Amino acid sequence: MTTTRYDQGDTAPASARGCPGDVTRLYGTTPPGGRDALWERLREQHGPVAPVELEPGVHAWLLLDYQENLTLLQQPHLFSRDTRHWREAVEGRVDLAKTLPLMSWHPSALYADGAEHARLRTPIMDALARVDMTEVAHTVRLLADERVDAFTAAGDADLIGEYAGRLPVLVVNRLFGLPDSYGHMLGDLTTDVFGEDAARADDAITRMQQYFAGLVARKADKPGPDLATWMLEHPVGLAPDEVAYQAALMVSASHMPTTHLIGNTMRTLLTDDRIRSAHADARLSTHDLLDHVMWTDTPFQILAGRIALQDVRIGQARIRAGDALLVGIDAAHRDPAVRRGPADPGTGAAVGSRAHLVFGAGPHSCPARGLGRLVASTAVDVLQERLGGLRLAVPPEELRLVPSAFLRGLRELPVTFTPGSPVGRGSAPTRRTARVPAVAEEEQPPEDLLGRLLSWWRGLGR
Repeated sequence: MTTTRYDQGDTAPASARGCPGDVTRLYGTTPPGGRDALWERLREQHGPVAPVELEPGVHAWLLLDYQENLTLLQQPHLFSRDTRHWREAVEGRVDLAKTLPLMSWHPSALYADGAEHARLRTPIMDALARVDMTEVAHTVRLLADERVDAFTAAGDADLIGEYAGRLPVLVVNRLFGLPDSYGHMLGDLTTDVFGEDAARADDAITRMQQYFAGLVARKADKPGPDLATWMLEHPVGLAPDEVAYQAALMVSASHMPTTHLIGNTMRTLLTDDRIRSAHADARLSTHDLLDHVMWTDTPFQILAGRIALQDVRIGQARIRAGDALLVGIDAAHRDPAVRRGPADPGTGAAVGSRAHLVFGAGPHSCPARGLGRLVASTAVDVLQERLGGLRLAVPPEELRLVPSAFLRGLRELPVTFTPGSPVGRGSAPTRRTARVPAVAEEEQPPEDLLGRLLSWWRGLGR
């Protein structure tokens, strides 16, 4: 394995602002087959770290090897998550309010270090600790059944748009103590944010900000047994706008990654005969299957960057203080030196190792990994149980990837199956009683910010 050397005092050519001339663009058209070959080419050309361009004229470094990525995540005294240290921003080439989301800055735990990070993260951790996972498991199952009920009679569906893209945000919205209609609205807004219509994405970002501000305002007025209320009431004493940013972080960190973990897992089951057979025969558990997918078809390709706090050297690259480094999860998982765990001789799946980097590492590791795994595993199990004869509706090579260098997943996952009947409440063993019951739907939403937002959304006819 390449040894990372962190030597002080190295400097890179000023003309490249920390990056050499042969810089690889991470924006633009996604290759039809994805970027798998790119990571290997960059590793051969540059070693453990490669120069990349995030936007025209905006440079960063992409870490490629597993150990270098792990070291970056575990060394906050050398690498800051606070992008206000980024030289591109300090020297005025980047506006943090308008740059890529992974390199922007907001007053949330994601962008903080040290004591400030602990102050913002502690209410999140303590609120999540109050969630009864046994109760949530019943509710996730209920919501998953309801999503399947919506399309089971048709005999065909898009498992991204109609299922995987909806379930995670419905779960989090329920944990915020809101009626499910608000979760469907939030799902639509998130889809627009990651869509290809720039004007629609900008509007959706503004509407999402209204959702979180309205959520906090409503819970301040009418508290309940939910995540937002618990963060508002936490002894740390976060301001309302800070609670709104932490709630937004919970959604952004859980929605699309879980969506694509579900989607990529289902793609694996539908395209890999050995994996599908082993899973059907209970030789490969759903949780081991998820770990296999997180190693081999990770829902993240690249994670939010860190900023070097001093001059360092990684491999042969000289990194200057203020340079941005990106966490290359997909590349790290393809590092020839990494050991994923022994491959099962019957399935070829990497089993027994959860050392993948999907949930991060170090002080910024995901505090809700248990919830994410619960949602994903339940989602996969429900589809396997409810949809007989499940198969792809198109050849595998026609599946389209999302146009992102950062997320790794499918735009759609069209399938066909034997038409079934919706599961009536209490009429079958698959139906569970919700332990995190939905708040009653509002025929006429309140005239607060959140209510007005819901009325606007309903007016769109979605």
